[in-house]
Amino acid sequence: MALLGENTTWTTTNTEFFWKKNRLIVENGYLTSSGVINNIRVPLRAIETVVWSINPAKPTISPSLKIIGKGIVLAEIQVGIDIINDVQDWILTKIG
Repeated sequence: MALLGENTTWTTTNTEFFWKKNRLIVENGYLTSSGVINNIRVPLRAIETVVWSINPAKPTISPSLKIIGKGIVLAEIQVGIDIINDVQDWILTKIG
């Protein structure tokens, strides 16, 4: 996860979003992740929206994306604050 002010490079394709050693993939109707971040596998059809938040009660700044479907958090992904909007936008285009 990147810290504030750190320069992060990321790459996207039609089905993948890469940054550092992390990867989100859309394949066979699922959003999956691999790498240092949480590992998830969520059906795309179940995802309604993606939001992000920072928990100020934690000792470190730890932003996370929450993948929501039917009013329930289906999964959370830890993402650096510097690219969290880019990751959120990419996921939203895949479910839209």
